[in-house]
Order: sequence, then structure tokens, then C-alpha cells
Amino acid sequence: MFMARGVIVIVILFAIALAGRLYRAWRARLQDEKPIHPLVPDSLRAGADRTWVVFTSPYCATCGPVEASLRASDPGARVVKVDATREPHLAESFSIRSAPTVLLADVEGNVTARLVGAQAVDDYVRRPPSGVAG
Repeated sequence: MFMARGVIVIVILFAIALAGRLYRAWRARLQDEKPIHPLVPDSLRAGADRTWVVFTSPYCATCGPVEASLRASDPGARVVKVDATREPHLAESFSIRSAPTVLLADVEGNVTARLVGAQAVDDYVRRPPSGVAG
């Protein structure tokens, strides 16, 4: 009787340890997966070295200031506004869930930055350039 309880306790503890290990492996795999975005279409980039794509919606109060902030902070880049409600297929392909969501694309159309929300954009444009001690 006592031996059977001991075996049951050991099996339960083993199951809990195994479940914890499987859970941690699953979470690590989720965190390692980076969202795979398609290339930003040529029609939006128009040959620019850098293109900011600002996904907006009709009732987005912060989208206009975000667009203006990007234009002021990166005058050499192209800034394109896309209404996600009018371009639902494009918004879906980039997993746009809220406005403003901003993508930075390189000359080839690869997404090099994804910023969700006005605060994220503000933080991005205010940070010191790479290689500058601050």
C-alpha cells in the first residue's frame, strides 16, 4: 500500500517535470519565431532607399502626427500612408491589427522595422543613432 502511493507520487512528479519542460520548450520556440512578412510592394516603395509605410484607419487620431514625425525625422525616406480599411488584403498580409502600425522597408522591400502605436514610433525616432554613445 505504502509502496503503491510512493510510485504514484513519483509518477506525478515526473509528469509535472516533463510538462514543465515541454511548456518551456514550446514558449522558447514561439519567442524564436519571427513574423515573416512579404516584401513591401514596388508600388509603395517607388524606388526609394527607405520607405515608411504608415497603416492608418479613418478614425486614427495619432496617425497624422506619426506621419509628420516620420517625415521630419527621416527626410530622405519615402513616407506612404495606407488606409487599412481600404486595403484590407495588404493590411492582412502584414498582420496589421491596430493603427498606427508602421513598417520600414529597405530598397528591396524587406521589412527592417515594425512599430505598433504612436509611442513606439516616437521612441524609435528619438533614440540616438547606432554607434553614438549617449
